[in-house]
Amino acid sequence: MIREAFQRIFNEYPTARQEDFAGHELADFIRREVPRVFHASISQLEEMLFAASPGQGRWADAPWIAVFDPAITETAQEGFYPVYLFNRTLTAVYLSLNQGMTSLAKEVGNSQAKQLLMARAELLRSRIGPSLKFSTNPIDLEPQGSNDRLAMYEPGHTLGKLYTANKFPSENELVMDLLDMVDLYRKAKFSGGTDDLNAIIQISEESGEYSSDFSLEEKRRLTLHRRIERNHRLALLAKKIHGYKCQVCSFDFFAEYGELGKEYIEAHHLIPLSSLDVDRPAFLSPERDFAVVCANCHKMIHRPGAPKNWEAFLRLYQKHQANK
Repeated sequence: MIREAFQRIFNEYPTARQEDFAGHELADFIRREVPRVFHASISQLEEMLFAASPGQGRWADAPWIAVFDPAITETAQEGFYPVYLFNRTLTAVYLSLNQGMTSLAKEVGNSQAKQLLMARAELLRSRIGPSLKFSTNPIDLEPQGSNDRLAMYEPGHTLGKLYTANKFPSENELVMDLLDMVDLYRKAKFSGGTDDLNAIIQISEESGEYSSDFSLEEKRRLTLHRRIERNHRLALLAKKIHGYKCQVCSFDFFAEYGELGKEYIEAHHLIPLSSLDVDRPAFLSPERDFAVVCANCHKMIHRPGAPKNWEAFLRLYQKHQANK
């Protein structure tokens, strides 16, 4: 049970942190068993990835347990995601919609990273809207320094809930809180997440993929569509299922380029842009919701004036080939 996993961490981590890290039973439990416990306990989140860490190479000041939507991120180092953040004294844990800060800090430094994390957290709050269950108050992880990992998680906090070790909630409350948090996570994703919607539109117009006067709803749909097609996990599964030959023109990169083109193809999300429901979470099937296409066909599918759905595009292509 989830509650039992938390209780074990509260009870054992402060002592374990003083012992050798390599091969420690609690470290292995957090890293391997805790994600399995969550998957087994919450079947509604089967499309999500769970991860937990007690540290890398040495004990962290406090562990974390995260939930990743692969369309946003598959790592705690970047993107945004719900995460359980224990404070340094292991007296409390926050369920927080937070952000990966490692990659950002490496790119711009800790000070600027904190400013960007706070700005992105505010953007996420504006796109999610008010929540009756979760607070937007700052979190206090009791960091020992202004630049340690715990300190870097504080500015990335968007909203969340505090649980104390001496008054820990029931299993049912933990599950319901996480499901509600994931609903907000999905809402944030479908609303644009931390992306600059105007920049996405500019890139798309410059590439010739889309061209129109975009409404806010269209910007959100386009951003979501681009996220879906760049979902590494879904794209990989779609390619394994459908193969590596273009399903429109049959172009085969391996046949044309040899080893350089081996297992290369692009994944195309089949649901038309206009049909995407940005307010309702959807589980995507790599078999039913994706096709594999060469770069040329992919560009034509997204070109202004192209048919709105996959079947119509195939008919257009086949008709033109028959008339050549």
